[in-house]
Amino acid sequence: MKQGRISQTALKVALGLITLSVKDDWSQRLPPDLVAITERLLLASGSPGYGPGLMRMSKQRWMIRVYQFQDRMMPGQWEGFGHRKVFMNQQVEAAIEQGARQVLVLGAGFDTLCLRLAPKYPEVRFVEIDHPSTSVAKARGIEKVGQPENMIQIAADLGERSLPKVLSEDGHWDASQRSVIVAEGLFQYLTDEEVRGLLTDAAACASPGSRIAFSHAIPGDRKLLSALVRLISEPWKSEVRSEDLPSYVDGTGWAMISDVDDDAEHGVERYGVAEWA
Repeated sequence: MKQGRISQTALKVALGLITLSVKDDWSQRLPPDLVAITERLLLASGSPGYGPGLMRMSKQRWMIRVYQFQDRMMPGQWEGFGHRKVFMNQQVEAAIEQGARQVLVLGAGFDTLCLRLAPKYPEVRFVEIDHPSTSVAKARGIEKVGQPENMIQIAADLGERSLPKVLSEDGHWDASQRSVIVAEGLFQYLTDEEVRGLLTDAAACASPGSRIAFSHAIPGDRKLLSALVRLISEPWKSEVRSEDLPSYVDGTGWAMISDVDDDAEHGVERYGVAEWA
């Protein structure tokens, strides 16, 4: 990500979800209020071009064909955004029902999970962290939507400051509480070493019973995909097969508890859940 620039990946995912909501039954499948809040966040972000005209255009039926053309080059990537949102929402709510009292979203972008679920679970603390450029832009939208009292937004570059340090300096996070951490659409933009380092840092901020839900890129022919990703967002730096995740996270403080994800509808990403070990 260029310094001082809103994440183009975050903008692309948010806009894609708005178009996805007019395809088939996706408006019912996506978590409630996700699209409405996403649109308000984008409009308030101040990103050039992301005005009312683009929002209206994104809801036109012909835009579906544009994304479907993109899907031929990156199979499942567009609808994969929708599947990803549904999965993460389910994992967080399941963890809360099982006793989690803190939710941490890493690289939050324009994700709406904390905004949507914080009012529903007032006894749970919701925290999201993202690069300052994107976090500040999102904050403009949160001001208009209304920030729940139990939601904390932290602007921090985790490439420069460690997660334990960021959370410690903020002062709201309690590492002794059972938590659920979300790393959605994040790991592929980090090297394998950086992923393992972040997992280790996340474990240091967690306690027994805590979980981390994440997505990851799977190996494949990356020539065309890499060119497209570099053109419209940040480049991918890591990949791992779902069946290799147990050894991939070994030694980081987490152990995989989810089954191997072989769902082709998830596209070039797969999903996993690990528990504090």
